[in-house]
Amino acid sequence: MDPANLAKMKSDFYSIAQMPNVIGAIDCTHVALIPPADKERFYYNRKGFHSINVQVVCDASCRILDVVSKFPGSTHDSFIFRNSHLHERLQSGEAGSGWLLGDSGYSVKPWLITPLLNPQNESEENFNSSHKATRCIIERTFGILKSRFRCLDKTGGALMYKPEKVCQIIFCCCILHNFALLHKENMEIAQDLTPQSEDVIEPNSEINQEGVLIRRQLIRDFFTDA
Repeated sequence: MDPANLAKMKSDFYSIAQMPNVIGAIDCTHVALIPPADKERFYYNRKGFHSINVQVVCDASCRILDVVSKFPGSTHDSFIFRNSHLHERLQSGEAGSGWLLGDSGYSVKPWLITPLLNPQNESEENFNSSHKATRCIIERTFGILKSRFRCLDKTGGALMYKPEKVCQIIFCCCILHNFALLHKENMEIAQDLTPQSEDVIEPNSEINQEGVLIRRQLIRDFFTDA
């Protein structure tokens, strides 16, 4: 991505809740399907139904920047991320001075900032509040995507195709979602969608010391009163 576009992306995210240097928000969402009989257990997710677990990264305008649509529902979000091409790109330094925002199911990294599990002071509370307000754009993205393509939401039933075709359908819907945004086809989030925010997050216990230090510096520089 060229520097001008990267700067605009950071500026757009900053305007949400004053979180600096954000280049994307990451999370996973489940798309229900009828599983293959011989692999049923691999598709059974922690929410109690069979699915594909889909990783998405979006910008501040709900545009989808990256999608991984190939893992069965039992796969943990952090495993999908670790085994994605995006992870390789970020590890190689492609993000520069920017970072993604992820929930506590991910491990904090120099290029992936997660919230503090137990904030100890006002500065840390301010950081967590800004992180939550900024990262919720990914939940809005899922809401718009699934409102526009009801086949992706559990309320629309389970897709009755082979997993490979379901993954192709998901990917195509993401492309069409971006196309609709480009042409300003606005979409209100349906009220009867399966709530994304009700997910129970299992905190990631992995500790990346460099990521911890960068998050600490971020809090000191931007969320601590002089």
